[in-house]
Amino acid sequence: MTNNTLKILGIKTKNYKNISTGDNGVNFGNLNVFIGSNGSGKSNLINIFRFLRDSIEDVSAEDRGVTSFDDAVSALGGERMLDLTMQRPANVEFQFEFSPTDINTKGGALDIHLFIQKIGRVFNNYEVLYDSIRAPGHEEPFYYYKCHDIKSGTGVFSLFQDQYKRSSHFESLPNVPTNRLVLADISRMLEESAHPPEMTPIYRFRRELIDTITKWRFYNANDMNLYAIRHAEPKIGSSDLYLSTSGENLPLVLFNLIQEDLQFEEHIENAVKAILPNTKRVRSGHSGRLSLSVEWYFKKIEKEPFYLNEMSDGTVRMLCWAIILHSPFLPPLLSIDEPEIGLHPAWMPILAEWIKQASQKTQIYISTHSADLLDHFTDCLDNIYCFCTKNESHFEIKKLQRNELQPKLDEGWQLGDLYRVGDPSVGGWPW
Repeated sequence: MTNNTLKILGIKTKNYKNISTGDNGVNFGNLNVFIGSNGSGKSNLINIFRFLRDSIEDVSAEDRGVTSFDDAVSALGGERMLDLTMQRPANVEFQFEFSPTDINTKGGALDIHLFIQKIGRVFNNYEVLYDSIRAPGHEEPFYYYKCHDIKSGTGVFSLFQDQYKRSSHFESLPNVPTNRLVLADISRMLEESAHPPEMTPIYRFRRELIDTITKWRFYNANDMNLYAIRHAEPKIGSSDLYLSTSGENLPLVLFNLIQEDLQFEEHIENAVKAILPNTKRVRSGHSGRLSLSVEWYFKKIEKEPFYLNEMSDGTVRMLCWAIILHSPFLPPLLSIDEPEIGLHPAWMPILAEWIKQASQKTQIYISTHSADLLDHFTDCLDNIYCFCTKNESHFEIKKLQRNELQPKLDEGWQLGDLYRVGDPSVGGWPW
């Protein structure tokens, strides 16, 4: 049985910064909680996902003489993405494994090699998209395309032999740019192809990949602009359903989600009542003819609302997480870095429960340094990844092992307790 939602099953890296994923890479589930000291590579790993999304976003920067791929490479570190123990020139290699879906029942894998020149720019040196599950009797997987593998700037794509689609062959793909991601650009490259799209399997799978990856969302509590959130009065009309990185479109997103889903208003009110029990209602109201602001009503003071510029930092942050995690339109991949920042410890079990519930509907990545939050993931040990010291310059990613921790859990320890005392079986401390 396949699933309609395309997910990241695993990732493998080579020569990338300080992360060592080993020969087998790292596998992921719906809920993925990262722990580890500062500088251990948690953000570096998430930035690989962000690189893939940003490389395929249709945002033209060519008036500056660069592509979206160039910008994504720069955000990933440019030439400094290379493991500092490596000599240039060298490749930084990524492999993404995608889950099977109804559209592609054999899953998929995308290999990207970025060539770091001795001096100068980074370019796409190798890119291959193929089925991760091989057909019976085949030593090689089915390839949708291969580019830059034999000669830079050239490639091949698969074409079905006939309408029965039981066999295929490669057609050449000339003039493949090295400053773009092939996944993002191959439709344009095939525009003048004489072959119909229904005979070219990349079209269908690419559409699913692009539609999914462009919806990935990344949040960092440190990027939330509380001043902007409190004073924002966005105009009605935009169709925003996702909170921006800074959060300043919050009134608009709240308004749109309530319009799109009748149950969302009840869900968000129940969520905020969990943190402030005297809440009567939270809504996005008109602050002008076409502007919106968030109005927060409390019991016994129902005639006059409070506005976000009157609420505490922690309350505003918690409202952001509530809207993100309770949305009826959860992104297919949701990453939140240090969601505990600025929150009262008493709210940690509530936040943890919101995260767990959302992970039943989508794939979530959480990075945290909070022992208080980890206490409430004790029941999710199989979903905890520790970024541990491998050697003087590298970190490796290990899933916590329940059999190692169970004797201590039987004694009444919580996961956060073990983290607080620096238990070596949990790790996470910088010494």
